[in-house]
Amino acid sequence: MRVLVDTSVWVAHFKQRDNHLVSLLEIGLVVCHPYVVVEVACGTPPARNAVVSMLATLDSIAVAHQAELLSFIERRRLFGRGCGFVDLSLLAAAMLSGQARIWTRDLRLAALADEMDCRYLPHEGAASA
Repeated sequence: MRVLVDTSVWVAHFKQRDNHLVSLLEIGLVVCHPYVVVEVACGTPPARNAVVSMLATLDSIAVAHQAELLSFIERRRLFGRGCGFVDLSLLAAAMLSGQARIWTRDLRLAALADEMDCRYLPHEGAASA
């Protein structure tokens, strides 16, 4: 299992260190999506350039192409559910990988990840042992 960390978790970590996230990073379970890197780059995290560079060096999850994403949205009836392009891109990437679970603080994305059985909860996994 790999953990795809959503922007909301990174932002919370930048405000107050999340030891569970640090543990996941240390044991190499975190994967990143290119859109998360861009979302973080749009903000002002501490040591912005270093943070963006660090995120860009993490293992990357495959990005769903436009046709895959549109098909995913239609098949799963994800339109009108309160999630936008980046959230649904993360969800599609996790589902396509078959091995990644999404860790998010976003309630709507979390609900969809729950429905698709790909949500990561911080008490799961080796880092909490």
